[in-house]
Amino acid sequence: MNDSVRILHDRVPDRIRLHVALIKHRATLAEVLKHSLLKDPDAHGIYHAEANVVTGSLLIKFHPSLQTQTRVVDLVRATAGRIAEGEIPTTAKHRNPRVSKMLPGAYFSRELAVSVAGNVIAGLVLAAFLAR
Repeated sequence: MNDSVRILHDRVPDRIRLHVALIKHRATLAEVLKHSLLKDPDAHGIYHAEANVVTGSLLIKFHPSLQTQTRVVDLVRATAGRIAEGEIPTTAKHRNPRVSKMLPGAYFSRELAVSVAGNVIAGLVLAAFLAR
């Protein structure tokens, strides 16, 4: 697992691009890694994580006063290891990233519209059935 996370690019201050073998061609695991890093209290100072599943890379932006580059790499290695071991579960939000990208009211509005339309159609079918 030593080569599963390695630095690809670190020349831009407060940014680091890592190769993470675990996420290559695995969108669900990439989402799990991203969300786990951003929610981890030990990763305070990491404010952006962006995965590229085609290349297996992860771009991390961090505050240098709160995290060091070495610490960021160690956190990614540890989190990727926990995911690989199954210690961090995947949720519906990870398996369907479109849900997490919707605006806060959009999901409710869509479900409400589907519910109303379904009830209207059911009412029309029932009225037609009773009118016979």
